[in-house]
Amino acid sequence: MVNPQHLLTFTVVARLHSISRAADALCLSQPAVSGQLRQLQNLVGEPLYARRGYGIDLTAAGQGLLRYAETLRRVHAQADDYIRQLQGVEAGSIHIGSTSTLASYYLPEYVVRFQQAYPGVSVYIDTDNSLALMRRLEEFDIGMIEGPLPNIQMSGQYELLPWVVDEVVLVLRAGHPLAQRYPDVVPMAALDEYSIIWREPASGARQTFERALAEAGMQLPVKIVVTGVDAIKEAVRAGLGIGFASFRALAHAGPDLVCRHIEDVHGISWNLYVMAPVGRLRSRATQTFFDALMDAADTADSGN
Repeated sequence: MVNPQHLLTFTVVARLHSISRAADALCLSQPAVSGQLRQLQNLVGEPLYARRGYGIDLTAAGQGLLRYAETLRRVHAQADDYIRQLQGVEAGSIHIGSTSTLASYYLPEYVVRFQQAYPGVSVYIDTDNSLALMRRLEEFDIGMIEGPLPNIQMSGQYELLPWVVDEVVLVLRAGHPLAQRYPDVVPMAALDEYSIIWREPASGARQTFERALAEAGMQLPVKIVVTGVDAIKEAVRAGLGIGFASFRALAHAGPDLVCRHIEDVHGISWNLYVMAPVGRLRSRATQTFFDALMDAADTADSGN
């Protein structure tokens, strides 16, 4: 097979019409350049150039081969440029696996800031539930999942880190009796009087809510199940019942919906996590985005 380096050397010789000048340009000895050309000619099976005075002229075979060698040179230069961009976080991509809640209500602000700072890096977000994301973790550069965590053994090449703490809150229409009766905190016992709109079983918010019910010794019937936070909000607006969701997801729900803490002023805590390859396996783009996420977590902790 042809040696790519020999082809690259051939393009320099052809451009300068001189083996000695090509050797100087490549910082190689003249015998080294001549040796590469000789190996290339032996592979082709016929002369690629003819000597003319102190220079050379390409033969017809050499001219034909030069077209392919120049293509290689251009691609080689493009690869060099791409690598330099990667080293400066100017190019590349990040594939994020995230639950729908985090993808909708947490990630956008980080992605916007990141792409404003590094417009050459593409960001792809794939949504799934936490269990599926942990099973697919090798498909992603970064994973964003919700607790409680599935009981899955992670590869030693990945790490799971606590990110931020959110709260699962009650979602009510502004005129709902519970909203009128309890301006801040709704007792858990008061929920059994009303129809609950449930998230899908794999939802981290649902699992957190169910765990809190179990700790209170309660079990509420499951009659209405919807998928996603937006479906919860629309179902509550339509008067189908009361729902629960991330506090962050209710930040811009509109004046017709209100949220309430459940049981006490601290509510039901909900832990969010980041999954990522261990440091040495992260690309520069991934590391930069990861650092932004963890810096935000540190800022949130210091503010508590």
